[in-house]
This record gives sequence, structure tokens and C-alpha cells, in this order.
Amino acid sequence: MSRNVMSGRGKSAPDGAASASRKRIATHFLLAALAFVATATGGTVQLPPQVQQALTSIDSVPTPGQLDTVFTTHAQALTQLSTIALDGGTDIGIRLRAIHALTKYCTPPCADTDTAHQALTQLITANRTQPIGAELVMLRGAIEAIGPQRVPGDVTILTGLLDHPSRDIRAATAHALRDLCNISAINPLRVRAENETTEQVKLAINEALRILGQPTPCQ
Repeated sequence: MSRNVMSGRGKSAPDGAASASRKRIATHFLLAALAFVATATGGTVQLPPQVQQALTSIDSVPTPGQLDTVFTTHAQALTQLSTIALDGGTDIGIRLRAIHALTKYCTPPCADTDTAHQALTQLITANRTQPIGAELVMLRGAIEAIGPQRVPGDVTILTGLLDHPSRDIRAATAHALRDLCNISAINPLRVRAENETTEQVKLAINEALRILGQPTPCQ
């Protein structure tokens, strides 16, 4: 397990953005399993057994269809996933699953008023100054989840995190800006690249600049 965690950090994905996203999601779940004892019934959200099972397995990522089934309807799934993601008392592993599931609960480019997107922006706003701890992990998860939603205005939310004290947050932000596919991120990424000293972050920034600098980015 630890070998997977170590191999998933600080590397640009050889198989493209989709592969990189899957690896980062898997890394989050493995880290959560290592660092925290599962308390699936904790927090203010009471989770039925089938929901706990869907959101605690670390060897597979539930699809929206599977989540819609365990939550009964798509609308119920969206509402409950948003609530779980924002509930600070719920187990960190379950929250991370909910956060990453929200990525696919709107169709890119999403609207900034979509419930799934609003939950992620709330998480980023609430935790953007966290230096350590569980909420820093939540921040990283929300950053990774928001990029693929491709809301153009998120470039402002994300570029401000390129100077975060955590190298993991800076790297995650560079990947999210790559996934966002807004060329307005190019200049902030270049500025950060001039001052960045961590190889992990440099690789993420260079990859983002490479993608965004193409004639038709992200096509």
C-alpha cells in the first residue's frame, strides 16, 4: 500500500490527464486509510449501510450510476454527497470519496451555480488557509475535483493557491488549472514557475503549461 502512495506523488502522468486524476484519487483514499481509523457512522450525517459500503471501499471508485442507486435517486445522491463532503465530523475517507464523486455530478463546462460545484468552492474557501491536518487533505481533494468541472471563473479561485505553503496543494492546483483548460491561467503559472523550488510542483506546472499552450488546449 505504501509503495502505491509513494509512486503516485510528484510525477506527471505518462498516460494523460485522466490517468493522473485516477492515480491522485487512489492516493487520497490510501492515505486516508493509513492515517485515520474509519468511523463511518460519525459526524452529523447518518449513513445507511449501503452508502457506507459505497463510500469506504479503497480498491474501486463508485460510478455516478452506482451512487444514484445507493442514494435512491440522482437528486438525493447529489444532495447527500454535498452534505457529506462539507461535514467536518464525518470520516475523512468517506468525505474524500464524496468530494471526488461530485466532479461528475454536473456536465462540463459546469455552471458556477451547480450544486456539485458550489460544494467544492465552499470547501476550498473554508480550508484554503489550512497549513496541516485533515482539512488540508479536504482542500487538496476539492482542488483536484473542481478542475475537471471546467467552470471558467474558477481560474481566480485556483491561481490564488499557487502560493500555498503546502507543496502538495501547489501541485494539485497546477493539475487543476491544467484540467480547467482556461488559458488565463498561463501567466500565473509562469510566475509561479519562476519562483518554485520543489521538483514535484515544477513538474505539475510544466505539464499544465504544456497542455494550455497547445493551439487547441484539452481537445
